[in-house]
Amino acid sequence: SLDKTPVKEHLSYLEVISQTRVPLVKFTVAPYDIDIDVCFNQPGGPESAELMHRFMYSMPPLRPLTFVLKYFLASREINKPFTGGIGSYLLQLMIVSFLQHRSREEINDRGRSASLGTHFNLGSLLLDFLELYGMDFNYVTTGISVRTDGYYFPKGSTDKKPVFWQPSRPFMLAMENPLDITADVGAGAYRIQMIKNVFEHAFKTLMAYVSEPLEETDSILAKIIPPTEEMEKRRVFKMVSNIEEAVVMASSGNGADVGDDNRNNEESDDEENTRKRRKKKSRKLSSKKRRS
Repeated sequence: SLDKTPVKEHLSYLEVISQTRVPLVKFTVAPYDIDIDVCFNQPGGPESAELMHRFMYSMPPLRPLTFVLKYFLASREINKPFTGGIGSYLLQLMIVSFLQHRSREEINDRGRSASLGTHFNLGSLLLDFLELYGMDFNYVTTGISVRTDGYYFPKGSTDKKPVFWQPSRPFMLAMENPLDITADVGAGAYRIQMIKNVFEHAFKTLMAYVSEPLEETDSILAKIIPPTEEMEKRRVFKMVSNIEEAVVMASSGNGADVGDDNRNNEESDDEENTRKRRKKKSRKLSSKKRRS
């Protein structure tokens, strides 16, 4: 019989971090291993949460990309602002800026009907994010704002230099706080150059498995994100469910194509653009290798 004994919650970890720009109390709730950060004297917290909710509503890819990239950073212990990593708010602003510029590129390439709405390829977006912040973005000269649909600005301009230019650390990521334009959200991420290299390595690793000739692998994403035991259980469960569904469909004689035609038609354009982007990235990466 199943053990129905109530699980007792308790704190398995507790730490007070006071010697930082934003004091924190960090604790972990066992047995669920839920990490929680509590900050003080930060009146902008609720406003920041509301802002992200609006962005997530208008940008469907933001939520899944945030989940994947948060775990990607956490698995390498570069997700904590007080140790120079990229925190949740900064990461989300980076993703928002990336999606804003990507959406404009889609409009320019495909016309006004293009958008990051229901149909999008998360794998392609992840690759483009890693390429942007790992290889293409100029951290020394360029700052980021997500206001007014997003734009880049020169860090050394007269009005931006006092806030976003750090002479001793010119390589820092300058990220304007949309709720307080005199604040730099990226000021504490002093390990950004190392993180940039991590993004670049992850991009090149993934490209090795999506470019021709293709490398065989059970999971492409697992090459940069270590799967947990829970992930393995879900993978097996999904595999078994797919097999059972295929058996039921075959025995019923209805086939597995009912309702697929419309979906395929809707997604064919996105898949074709994804293939073109992969080929373009493969050629760009090969060119960079030859120059190096």
